[in-house]
Amino acid sequence: MIAYFVMTAISVPLLFALFFRDLVEWAQVKIPGTSVLVAGLVLQSALIAWVCLRGAEASIKTTIRLMLIETGVVIALSATILWVNAGQAGAVNLGPFNPEHATHGLSGFWAAIILAMLAFSGFDVITTAAEEAQAPRQHVPRVLIVAVTGVALFWAVNAWVLTLSAPLSQVLKYNAEGLTAITPIARAYWGWGNVLVVATAFTGLTAIYIASVQGASRLIFALARHGLLPAPFARLKGEKRVPQTAVLIVVLTCVAMGLLSLAILHNGLDSFIWWSNALVFFAALTYTGVNVANLVYFRRIAPEHFKVVHNLFVPVAGICLNLYLIYAAFFSALWAAPFRTGRSVVVICLALFALLLLSAACMRLFRRNLLTGPAPISVDTT
Repeated sequence: MIAYFVMTAISVPLLFALFFRDLVEWAQVKIPGTSVLVAGLVLQSALIAWVCLRGAEASIKTTIRLMLIETGVVIALSATILWVNAGQAGAVNLGPFNPEHATHGLSGFWAAIILAMLAFSGFDVITTAAEEAQAPRQHVPRVLIVAVTGVALFWAVNAWVLTLSAPLSQVLKYNAEGLTAITPIARAYWGWGNVLVVATAFTGLTAIYIASVQGASRLIFALARHGLLPAPFARLKGEKRVPQTAVLIVVLTCVAMGLLSLAILHNGLDSFIWWSNALVFFAALTYTGVNVANLVYFRRIAPEHFKVVHNLFVPVAGICLNLYLIYAAFFSALWAAPFRTGRSVVVICLALFALLLLSAACMRLFRRNLLTGPAPISVDTT
């Protein structure tokens, strides 16, 4: 799960860097090569470190405000696209909802499912802040379900509108140039006002980065508190009791891995796609593990609360769906894709997964006592 959240965090500043380049080009400032991408990545990471070190409450308030701004601009752009296309015969249609229009057939569908799953990855980050929330048992599950349902409807409608905004050939051309298609599309409909989309990308991606760092750092803190990671990661600092070391190690990892991918791939969009594909593998493994835990917990630990539908049928279905997703979307689709952003992801993710399994096996063999008993609550606050 840490690999999943850290990879999510790594992908965000890479996408931010692409929009930062768009802003620099809009301002007609010439910065050679990937230097502008490096600058955007480092600047956003420094800002996120500062926000997250102020504590969970400040981070959450900042995230909510930024996401509200992004939502407003996305709705405004979609409304503009619909308004302009409504005056053209046949320009507004439901063709994108027709499965027969899927590019590259079923294999293309599963390749797209990887990014579709990426859109839903990270909602579970709110559970890592349960200790810092009021009445988490009551509110956290409810908020998680409402958020996932709401964003599914929101992006289904807005994605449909965006498919009406430009021909597929034009979008492919933007991708080949390493550009995000949304900025030139916004320029076509809003002119110089497309800078609002760039600004919105900044706010939205900053919010996601904050949430990802918060989630990953809290997981590292929790494992360190158990004694499963070095003790300094479990130390809390200041009046807000922030796991400072854990926060900083996550941000520094994001910067290091982002710079490494830019150095190897020399393309910001390819770097973002690489990490996005990788994190979906670990996200699917995490979701599979959650369903397995559901089965085990209510059969062995809390059998008096066992329910056939909730604790047998639902987790079994979840395990089957996630394993099939890993096979079809990750192994099949990515293995057939170019090595640069496809097969290399499979090879490296499997190697990392093997190392994680080895570390878990060693912990079970040599420090089994750390895997049993209740979670320790006391921590070092020095």
